Order: sequence, then C-alpha cells, then structure tokens
Amino acid sequence: MRYIIIDGNNLIHKVAGLKKLFDGDKMASGRTLLESVKSRLSRGDKLKIVFDGFGSYADSSVIFSGKKTADEIIRQFIEENYNKNQITVVSSDMEVFRLAKACGCDAKKSEEFWKENIVIKKKIIKTTNSDESEKPSGISRKDFEEFKNLFK
Repeated sequence: MRYIIIDGNNLIHKVAGLKKLFDGDKMASGRTLLESVKSRLSRGDKLKIVFDGFGSYADSSVIFSGKKTADEIIRQFIEENYNKNQITVVSSDMEVFRLAKACGCDAKKSEEFWKENIVIKKKIIKTTNSDESEKPSGISRKDFEEFKNLFK
C-alpha cells in the first residue's frame, strides 16, 4: 500500500487551471484537485490532501490544517508513520520536500506529480477510447450525482 500525501494549496498554485479556479472559488478548486487525483490512483493507494486553514469536505481524503499549517500536518504524518518508503509526498515547498527525502519518502514536486500522474494519464485515457462505439451510452446515477456536486 502506498500513501500519497499532497500539499493541496501548493499543488493548486502550480497548475494554471486550478489556480484560476482557486482565485474564483477555493472550494471548487479543492474538489477538482481531489477528483482529478482520486480518479487516477492505483488500487490500494491511500490519499491525503492537506489544505491550510479551516474547511470541511465529506471525503476522508481531505484534511484541513486548522490553526497549524499544511506543512506541519505533513511533517507530523511523515514522523508518525513507520514505513516511510511507502509514502509519496507531493509539495514544491523545499522544506517539506527535503524532509520527505531525508526521511526516506518518495518526494515529488507538485508540478512534476501533476504532469506525470494527471496530464500524461489523461492523454492515455483519451487515446485508448478513440473508437466511437466504445463510448458509454449514458452516465450512472452515482457519477451524475458526483458531477452535480462538483459544479454546484
């Protein structure tokens, strides 16, 4: 099992589309980030996205740091977990990045993680579904409700 812990605001500010969305609606940018990453996780991966400040999501993958910083929460997560080689830390904050590396975690800069895991996988998905007959004939009720909640 691999744990992926992401500095949410840091990643949002490294991706132009998410940053633009953040400037208009912070919660929407967070939901978009969450859904983008979750849809590309491997089976067995555990995700934690840490945002600075206060807020709430109905998803256990999201943590708000409250009075602490996201960096402090990430640092605490690294220190409290024994299998550091199973942790991937995503942040371009050099202090967090260096700590993760020093502790034996896999560390990815935000823009590198986005490019490798979201942009490239998105292109692969698009090219493999090129046959028109492979398109689904509709959308499930569950998927519809998720999309509806994303764009409220």
